[in-house]
Amino acid sequence: MNCDLHCHSGYAGGVGNISLVDIEKTMPLKGIDIVGTGDVLQKQWLNTLKSSFAEEGSGLFATAPEANVRFVLQTEIIFTSPVGEGRKMVHHVLLFPSFESVDLCRELMNKWDVKLNIGRPFIKCTGKEDLTRRLYNIHEIDPLIESIPAHVMTPDGVYGSKNPVTSMKQFYGEGIDIINSVETGLSADPTILGQIPELDDFTLISNSDAHSAQLHRMGREFTTLNVRKNDFPSIIHAIRDNHVCCTAEFNPTEGRYFLTGHRKGKKGHGDRYCMYSPSFTPGGGKCPICKKQLTIGVLERSQILKEAQGGDDRDWGYRPKNSPDFVHMVPLVEIIAYTLGIRSSTSKRVIGTYHNMIEYLGNECAMWFMNEAEIEKRLIGNVEESLLSNILMIKKGDFNFSPMGYDGTYGRLSIGERRDIFGVREEHLIGGQATLDRW
Repeated sequence: MNCDLHCHSGYAGGVGNISLVDIEKTMPLKGIDIVGTGDVLQKQWLNTLKSSFAEEGSGLFATAPEANVRFVLQTEIIFTSPVGEGRKMVHHVLLFPSFESVDLCRELMNKWDVKLNIGRPFIKCTGKEDLTRRLYNIHEIDPLIESIPAHVMTPDGVYGSKNPVTSMKQFYGEGIDIINSVETGLSADPTILGQIPELDDFTLISNSDAHSAQLHRMGREFTTLNVRKNDFPSIIHAIRDNHVCCTAEFNPTEGRYFLTGHRKGKKGHGDRYCMYSPSFTPGGGKCPICKKQLTIGVLERSQILKEAQGGDDRDWGYRPKNSPDFVHMVPLVEIIAYTLGIRSSTSKRVIGTYHNMIEYLGNECAMWFMNEAEIEKRLIGNVEESLLSNILMIKKGDFNFSPMGYDGTYGRLSIGERRDIFGVREEHLIGGQATLDRW
């Protein structure tokens, strides 16, 4: 069962209008069976879901019995709590087994004076003990409610660079005892998280955290679970017992926070930027352009946490025994747009080509688990030769993102050569003139 359990509605900040109809059209093309509703604690969206879904008695929901997609009631919340001299905000996913449990959670949060008119409610805590109590209060509503730290390595994840901690327990306190899994996030994968000893005992899952229903957003990450039945309890037990067959990962070098740096357009930057692999970050983590603290990337954070948690014996590529198999994916519409020389992944020509390919592939996700011979067999003579060639090069690893993702900016696809993730130092320090070093 392919599950994408973290998405958003149009009621979350920075999200366009996402309808259930859009999701039901997109997910079968991608190959996703189960998808999170997003923002289920927000009243208007909750009412939309209640009026749209037929209860199936399984904790999974659909707009009609014949629909190909089933939904899990899900939201992202933001815990805030004191850390060091400031407050740390950590994004967190909740999964619910029923509308009744959602309503009870809304009642609980109303008692805490949490504003529920936004897609991602903020839960303000006075410290670890208060946060622990609130997590337990949520789980006391129903034992099948699941809590999952979201995109753990990005700046707003528990391990992120904003008011950083060196262990999850520093933030969650004893509440960590009811957390069973963590979400890898777009800028990390099981290899990166394998550097962090604390995560050895947690299930790793992947979700798209989609902020639109476009083909390059939804289903860009997912988790394949080995479930006993197609129902909510089986999904939760598969997560808790680490019955993960594999995860499909957005290539982390495309993710918006992979490398350390400062993007163009920041205050005092103009068109100047800089980005670094861990060994090239300037002393003190200060930007050579604006002299402020750089946004520390996921790759560098993983190395910091490895050292802080005593993982010095973990060479790059180390994976604990419970780490799932995984595959890297590049959104197919991005490959098509690159091949056709079209800037937008949502253009009519790109989408038309995509639909034509799906007729031969079955769905997009299936393609990433096919070997090169099978892909060639299905597509040869049915797509342009250059497009097939680019797909096969990506399957072989002959591509990179240049620049790689950094400081809130997605990486840009470049097919034909590989690039060492530990050898990047790019600096554009003088307006109109670049100084660039790559090793």
